[in-house]
Amino acid sequence: MFAVDHRPITEEYGMTDVMVEPRAAAADLIRTTALDEAAYRAGDGRNAPPANWDMFNRLTAALTAWQEDGELRPKGLLLIEWLAVEMTGYSMTMLGDKKVESWLVEFGDEVCRKQRHAHPAGPTAIDILSIVLESEGRSVRPDAAGDDRLQRIGVPYAGYLRDGRTLEDVRELVLTLGLWAGSRLTSLMHADAGRITGYLDARDAAPRT
Repeated sequence: MFAVDHRPITEEYGMTDVMVEPRAAAADLIRTTALDEAAYRAGDGRNAPPANWDMFNRLTAALTAWQEDGELRPKGLLLIEWLAVEMTGYSMTMLGDKKVESWLVEFGDEVCRKQRHAHPAGPTAIDILSIVLESEGRSVRPDAAGDDRLQRIGVPYAGYLRDGRTLEDVRELVLTLGLWAGSRLTSLMHADAGRITGYLDARDAAPRT
């Protein structure tokens, strides 16, 4: 993942070239949600972490920039793939090959039961995670657009997006996967903010192949 400028990306702060890349947006979402979750667990833990509006604004600004450039759908797809790959990787590390598939089925059933409102993002996110889990390269970084996995993810992704509400729908899918991935990473790191930061910093600094 790229190192990320964590200032809100609004007109007040200006847009950075780094932040508008899908990988950087994924890194920002995971880091922010994981640290928010760790802080929540360090407290009384009786209520969910409050909504992080700075993160919401950064994401909205990035999606808006992509939309203005005519790249919202393809870059949104790449961002969703990155988040799904990370989420799957954390789950594989925690559960192992034999348990992760049954966990995903149970988690998917739970999501479907809870998300009964109109146009829920959760079931589509579960479909995307299932595709990533089925792919042989689940431990490998997402590849360039056009690979088989990306094309397969594109089917439920495109089916979820509505004309005239594309930005809203991409954001909903991204936030769903980002919140899941951040929470999963927090569990993997035993809610230790220092370990979360160290792990993500090491990922940022690692050379890409």
